[in-house]
Amino acid sequence: MNKEQEKRPLLRIVITAVLGILLLITFVPRAKCVYDLSQRKARLEAEKDSLIQQQAQLEKAMQEANSLRTVEKIAREQLGMVKQGELVIMPVSK
Repeated sequence: MNKEQEKRPLLRIVITAVLGILLLITFVPRAKCVYDLSQRKARLEAEKDSLIQQQAQLEKAMQEANSLRTVEKIAREQLGMVKQGELVIMPVSK
């Protein structure tokens, strides 16, 4: 009976070590996966913030481009249009 009592603690240690190793084998890859996903989430949130800011700038530029003042400026400067009753003075090049 003395030998059986000596084998039991050794058996418990071996079983505990095997279970511990199995837990580590399953835990470490999952922990790495969680870490990688949290890093990806942080990058995507930063990209989202940047895109939201860019969208706001584009919407502001679109509103400015669609204003009557801007349309009139483009019509006068680029298309040479004038209001009714205005005189057009064109420079003559030599």
